[in-house]
Amino acid sequence: MNDFERSLQETLGHAAGNAPRLAGTAAARLETGYRRRRRRLQAALATAAVVAVAGGGVVGLRVSGDTGASSASTTGGRSSQVMTSTKIEAKPIEQVWPQAVVKLPLKAPNGRDLRPITLIDDQTLLVAADRDFERPETIYAYPLAGGEPRKIADVPEPQKAVRFASDFSVGDGQVAWWNTTKGKTHIWAASLDGAGARPVADQDMEGFDGFGVANGKVVFSPVNGGVFTVPLTGGKATRIPAGDRQHLLSWPWAGSPGIGGGRDKPLFTRLVNLETGKVDSAAVDGKDRVYACGVRSCIGVTADEEGFVRLRDGSQQKDVPLGYQIPEPPRQDRFHLCNIKEDEQALGLFDVSTGTIVDLGLREEVANGGIPVTDPTGRIMSYRLKGELHVVVLSRIP
Repeated sequence: MNDFERSLQETLGHAAGNAPRLAGTAAARLETGYRRRRRRLQAALATAAVVAVAGGGVVGLRVSGDTGASSASTTGGRSSQVMTSTKIEAKPIEQVWPQAVVKLPLKAPNGRDLRPITLIDDQTLLVAADRDFERPETIYAYPLAGGEPRKIADVPEPQKAVRFASDFSVGDGQVAWWNTTKGKTHIWAASLDGAGARPVADQDMEGFDGFGVANGKVVFSPVNGGVFTVPLTGGKATRIPAGDRQHLLSWPWAGSPGIGGGRDKPLFTRLVNLETGKVDSAAVDGKDRVYACGVRSCIGVTADEEGFVRLRDGSQQKDVPLGYQIPEPPRQDRFHLCNIKEDEQALGLFDVSTGTIVDLGLREEVANGGIPVTDPTGRIMSYRLKGELHVVVLSRIP
């Protein structure tokens, strides 16, 4: 175990040990909410991370060094950007990428807490109105350019629910999600035109670790592996043979190890395209330590304990500042959370493509668990700041 891993383990362990314990369905809801922001690195440490974040504990890494960001240079085919400082000067994101920042009120029209979910299209945001922490009551279509949100549907909640509505996914003019009662997972859908929610299917499974909408169907993977589809119109679930023992990453890609899979390798180092059968195995050999992979890139640390991101085949490796959160593949294969000041819990956003770092404005909010949340598509990131919801539309950044 190197110093980076030891620091990570000690930080998570300390935060987990000091986090307040929640009982019953509250703990299950918090675990589900955190797991929904999947693709965390190293499943062996994920449990501690869940407890720490759910309890409002501080999960952070500090990186040694006294230099700021240098200009990019190329050595031996490897793009090198020295990003080892914990004191990085960064301009506010509103100044650097004003077109990407949208500010919303904290409350929905029904008075409930508003929570951004994902983009419906380039101009419209799917939001949930929560009756309490990540317990959706209603979903709305919210125009990013301003205006009144439009109700899509109330969110049914089964009696004795143990996990509330999770993994809202948009496709084919529909939004789908799931919730669970003991021993059973219920899949729901609603037309985006506001026709209301309807049941799609029930599965004898206790939750999913992958979920989405594609080609007129809901596609999902249970925690113990396998990938299945069911028509949005309802019916019986069908197993996808190529997805056996795999975990859905994002359609059409599934792989292993997944969040609910093995814990001896970096997440999603092996991927299979469920439409074509193509298999892709990430390059993880050598002295560098890979922690997690996405569809295009992986993240890890070098033998010298510098954070990096690179393509799955091991090429185009770039140094990145180690993030406040557990490292994960960059959003949109570009954007990575990092610390920007040594003596403050200040979060920045680093653009791997250009080397730009911006200040998100978060300070004491981080100490209270206010870490930005990214939607499953990686197109938006949201957080609460100074009485407003800040939504960063990453897909608007050139």
